[in-house]
Amino acid sequence: MAIKISVELAHNCPLEEIVQHAVALESHGYYRVWVPDTIVSPWEAWVAAGILVHHTSRILIGLGVTNPYTRHPVVVAQMAATMQHLSDGRLALSIGKGIPRFLEKVGIDQKPTAVEECITVLRSLLAGDRTTINGKALQIDGIRLRTAPLNTAVSLYAAAIGPAGWEAALRVADGVATIWSDKLGETAKQAMSERELPVAALIPFSLSGDAFPEGWHVISSPDELQERVSAMDRQGIDEVIVAYRELADLETAAGLISV
Repeated sequence: MAIKISVELAHNCPLEEIVQHAVALESHGYYRVWVPDTIVSPWEAWVAAGILVHHTSRILIGLGVTNPYTRHPVVVAQMAATMQHLSDGRLALSIGKGIPRFLEKVGIDQKPTAVEECITVLRSLLAGDRTTINGKALQIDGIRLRTAPLNTAVSLYAAAIGPAGWEAALRVADGVATIWSDKLGETAKQAMSERELPVAALIPFSLSGDAFPEGWHVISSPDELQERVSAMDRQGIDEVIVAYRELADLETAAGLISV
């Protein structure tokens, strides 16, 4: 298959076991590991990504999905530039609008333009430019990073589910991060009629069939996982992100890599 086989670091992976997972990810030959930025995990996302970078040398590192609110884009840009240097150019970022209920609980008002403005600011700052924006969500006046210039640009993905998200991604992003559905191939084809971007789609997989939020369609059969990923490959999806829960899931999903 042409599709790249990646994973999302298990939300429930204990902090002290991240190194073990890093070694397994590298040894199995996964393309990339995405680190989710969420408060339901027993670690902070950038710290976890740093651990993965330190204990691997080949696998690409994705940070996301993160949002433009709980981490200011200027701070994210400096963290990303630092991580890109430490990882020898292996970092990608995925920016999304955040979880509305969580943002409401912490007193943050969402802005429809926040993701686009965030990606625009990140691209400018990471390029070493002095950056100004007077947007509906972000106001920045002449900020420039002091980090060393990057040899490899950080790929900036936009998280998208509905039409508005896909349209925004096509305007400003380097790729689209989304969730698998039966209509994913059709959605991607319609959205990218004028411009094509790499698409990375998350699919939950757990041999035990649990440990995911209620309402998620979780694949528990290796054969079904193979069928779904093969279908995504035929649809032209560039990267599958297997969201796993245990090392056994990780080891089973690695069977996709040699197909």
